[in-house]
Amino acid sequence: MIKFTKKLKKCFIPGVLCAITFASFTPQQADAWTDQTHMAIALAAGLKSFNNVCAPDISHAVAKLNNLPKTDSQAHFFDANSPITKKDVYEQLNQIGQQRLDGNEGYVLGEILHVVREAKERTAEGKFDDYYYDVLAHYVGDMSQPLHMTIYDAYNRSHHLKTDMILDRQDVKYDVDGAEIIAKELKVNKNVVFHNEDEIVNALVILANQSHNLATQLRKENRMITQQEAITQASRAATVLHALLVYCGKKPVDFNGKI
Repeated sequence: MIKFTKKLKKCFIPGVLCAITFASFTPQQADAWTDQTHMAIALAAGLKSFNNVCAPDISHAVAKLNNLPKTDSQAHFFDANSPITKKDVYEQLNQIGQQRLDGNEGYVLGEILHVVREAKERTAEGKFDDYYYDVLAHYVGDMSQPLHMTIYDAYNRSHHLKTDMILDRQDVKYDVDGAEIIAKELKVNKNVVFHNEDEIVNALVILANQSHNLATQLRKENRMITQQEAITQASRAATVLHALLVYCGKKPVDFNGKI
């Protein structure tokens, strides 16, 4: 019988279910970042429930296990073939709920804005809101993975999984321990503040294009993302997420380098 420590209690069930995700279901476009990196971004940003942020990927396993025809997979990426604009964000708001079989190319930017609106309202009403921010953290993390912001071509398919795993720590017993190590490497600019939705949209477009431009460069050079490039992208996501938490009224927890 496993003796649960405080740390293990936080991560055991999410970790097991996330493992089922990868083992049981392969969506049309691979999951962005692995659990360690997703949790690290949320931890560095100050999200108390950081250990739950892999839950959106678990939904793929749930759909597979229950033979459901649709998942939220389209909310995890945008197959951009040109620089992203504010128009893309608002157009994607109208695409939420569609699937690739409907001709959709992903709507992660629109979904992030939608979740921000819903989470902010829920927090203001004093309702339980953790799961909303867990979903938000996941999608923001997805957007910082370069291959989730570019067309899903032969290069993307051949490099995607290794890109997801680039920051993974193989020398840890539990993913939450790897997340803690990765989070220490991330640099969060807590001076970034959003005063209104327009500023949020601008920030999303900037992060999306940073990912898209990096993906374009990697494809052109036919190479893997480097550790430092991945750290930079994850840091950008953590910075945006921290600012979103503050904007929505969800007080970030100070991460002092130890869980």
